[in-house]
Amino acid sequence: PQGDPMAGAHHAGDMPMLVADASGKAHLETRLPGLSIGSGPTDIVGRGVIIHAGADDFKTQPTGNSGGRLACGVIVAH
Repeated sequence: PQGDPMAGAHHAGDMPMLVADASGKAHLETRLPGLSIGSGPTDIVGRGVIIHAGADDFKTQPTGNSGGRLACGVIVAH
């Protein structure tokens, strides 16, 4: 199930809220326990990330009633 990554049941890809400023710029640094970057079966490099238009309610399945998709990207390691 999808849910709040800081509390309760959730899947490995659930991330904390990304909040943009008035100009649309956003930045998020977080740790996602159980995932890795660069090697192993939990490696997320090459996986997708989706940015939704609204806030996640951390309850409604499958996307937390977070609205339409605004952007997507691919996770890369620097």
